[in-house]
Amino acid sequence: MENIKYIGEHLLPGQLGHFFSIVAFVASFVALVSFFNSTRATDELKKTSWLKLGRWAFFVQTASIIAVFSILYYIIANHLFEYKYAWQHSSRDLEVKYLFSCFWEGQEGSFLLWSVWQSLLGCVLIFTSKKWEAPVMTVMALSQLLMGSMILGIYVPGIEYRLGSNPFILMRQDAPDSPVFQNPNYLQFKQFVEGNGLNELLKNYWMVIHPPVLFLGFASVIIPFAYGVAGLWTRQFGEWIKPALPWTLFSAMMLGTGIMMGAAWAYESLTFGGYWAWDPVENASLVPWLTMIAGIHTMLAFRSSGHALRSSFFFVIISYTLILYSSFLTKSGVLGQTSVHSFTDLGLTAQLLVSMAVFAIPSLFLLIWRNKEIPSVKKEESTYSREFWLFVGALILMVAAIQITFTTSIPVWNKVLDGLGLKKLFNLEDFAPPTDVVFHYNQIQIWLATVIGLLTAIIQFLKYKDTPKNTVMKKLAWPTLVAVLATVMIGWFGKIDYVNYGAGFLVAIYLMLFASVYAIVANLFYIFGVLKGKAKAAGASVAHIGFGLALLGILISSSKKQVLSIDSMGMLAGYFTKESGQDSKENIMLPKGLPVQMGPYFVTYKGDSIGTADKAKTFFIIDYEKKDKLEDVAKERFTLYPDAYLSVRGQDGITPNPDSKHYLTRDIFTYITAVPRKDVVTDTLPYTPHTIAQGDTIFFSKGFMVLTALKTGPVQKNYHAEPGDIAVGAQLDVHTRSNGDFTMQPVYFIRDSSFQSNIPDTIAPLSLAVRFTKILPNENKVELELKESRDPMDYVVMKALIFPYINVLWIGILVMIVGFLMSIRQRLRK
Repeated sequence: MENIKYIGEHLLPGQLGHFFSIVAFVASFVALVSFFNSTRATDELKKTSWLKLGRWAFFVQTASIIAVFSILYYIIANHLFEYKYAWQHSSRDLEVKYLFSCFWEGQEGSFLLWSVWQSLLGCVLIFTSKKWEAPVMTVMALSQLLMGSMILGIYVPGIEYRLGSNPFILMRQDAPDSPVFQNPNYLQFKQFVEGNGLNELLKNYWMVIHPPVLFLGFASVIIPFAYGVAGLWTRQFGEWIKPALPWTLFSAMMLGTGIMMGAAWAYESLTFGGYWAWDPVENASLVPWLTMIAGIHTMLAFRSSGHALRSSFFFVIISYTLILYSSFLTKSGVLGQTSVHSFTDLGLTAQLLVSMAVFAIPSLFLLIWRNKEIPSVKKEESTYSREFWLFVGALILMVAAIQITFTTSIPVWNKVLDGLGLKKLFNLEDFAPPTDVVFHYNQIQIWLATVIGLLTAIIQFLKYKDTPKNTVMKKLAWPTLVAVLATVMIGWFGKIDYVNYGAGFLVAIYLMLFASVYAIVANLFYIFGVLKGKAKAAGASVAHIGFGLALLGILISSSKKQVLSIDSMGMLAGYFTKESGQDSKENIMLPKGLPVQMGPYFVTYKGDSIGTADKAKTFFIIDYEKKDKLEDVAKERFTLYPDAYLSVRGQDGITPNPDSKHYLTRDIFTYITAVPRKDVVTDTLPYTPHTIAQGDTIFFSKGFMVLTALKTGPVQKNYHAEPGDIAVGAQLDVHTRSNGDFTMQPVYFIRDSSFQSNIPDTIAPLSLAVRFTKILPNENKVELELKESRDPMDYVVMKALIFPYINVLWIGILVMIVGFLMSIRQRLRK
């Protein structure tokens, strides 16, 4: 292949991209050595010289990593499908707005995004961190060195190990033995003209904005970590808290915002019917946020009382370690069987583990080594002091993080046990993930969330060091009373219910309801009663109100979630397999053009259309009419357009995207779960049984029929009664869209006290036959069997849910972000 002169390849962008990757790696190493030596130098001239070299090296690294980012985007945007990354993650027919989604769909792109953010944050630190610059930037440069190694893609001589994964590798370099690359003009083939395409689930505007925000959160967590390590390294044990606190607030805000953007994407694009599924990748990003929040509160406790310094060190160290651990879980492939969000293994597992070890082991060792030198207040905290309960709250958050991490890491535990040979030695089976994931986490997390909610309400009324008991009780009296009354009203009139998991769980629900309401009410009392409405000092209280609203929104929307699309007639019984994850009883079939009652609505599937921008996407037109009876005038009418990718990449099945009708107090959430295979044609259908009662409906391809009556002594052209016959006719009114209305009367009879038989009835224009096969007196129902010609039936199967007060959650998140911004501003001013 080396002698083949390929036609149409654009090699310069890839060569430049790989060159700048190497430059960035080398420059970050120079920056690391320079900042390290500047920290250790005692001579002021040497200190300054090393510091200047470190700065220039980091600037070169930043420029190089931005160049790599830009070149890779250029390759994707210009559809240079000779490059594997562009071919694998994009296609020529992709909408322009999704080109960035292609960029960070792959591991290399996500590392690049992370590295770009970290580079920019490092530049900000160079200009703002003052005396902390050298030690803090040493940590930043080390991180950039390890991040840069992830995209090098070079083989290390001697050990035959590939360091990183090169995003600029050519298709023919990735599969050199493929016969297609024997053709110099291989780029003319269809697959290289069109590209493989983006994962359909990522074709959503949230996936354009969610990853950058989330990775800014990931990248920023290293800053409080770097300050903490710098404080231990230079023995300035308490001084690092002041410059680190605004950054800690910033990283918690950005990470939390990124997580909730992911929840919004899941709510709008995924079909598990919600915004949080306790997926392992979701959990992996949530855990470091919990420990960051714990760290913020211990840092505040230290700033005002001198307590909790050791725990502040621990929380900033463990938070960044957990960020790296979440990256390992996501990118190593270890979660491939338990998460829909995880990447496949690109051979980076060893590097990911080394990166985590490089940061976790030395920093924890340094914390232990310096432990006796870290100053502490000898006097124990009063149980009526703010710092005592801040520390308790931090411990509760840590417990929550431990429980989530332990269950999320089950695949890791299995691999560790297997690697150590313990499974074979003790004849152990693999640990299995919980069958009911939601209940497994909720049964513990709901209690922990309740405690956090209560502490959020109470702590601010306590003073640092000590608070008179009577003062606390007096200040909390009115907020407590108002919260109790509000909880009773919400629980009573809102009919909060969660009986699926038993009475004990219902008690926990009401306690969490009180805690969330208490957090909102008490913080409002604190802002207007204690702070007298002074906005500049109210950041924490505003964030706590947002937290209370988020808890309240989670609770109400989850407990009151209602399935609209109930298949009361069992038409879809057995339609879905267990592997599909769908419950047939919670889906409804909509024949085209026929209104079907669904709760207070009559819903009609009007047809479908192909997306103009994305030709692979089909939009389904679903009309909702709110009325009591079909013939009534609609009280409300709206149309939803859920869409789906049909037969994705040559495979059966669909990849749906929901659509929702948004109200102030609820969302009606709708998505398509199945459509007929219109390319499969057979001559006739077999008889299909339907067990129905009088008044029930059966749908068929051209319309529907209603069982209006059961008649004794039936008269039917094909039935000839004999003496002693016991006969019953099923009176059916048949309605069609274009062929008019008909009546049918299949007959079931018993002859000579034992012989049972039936006489079908048919409608020739419809090629329809119905027979009456059973009477079920105990159920007051009958069994009819229907058979028709195989004219393809146009229908959709749909699921619809009501999420009440979901906006309370989203408003709570926005309020919490505002609270973080106010707190950051306050800390910067101080």
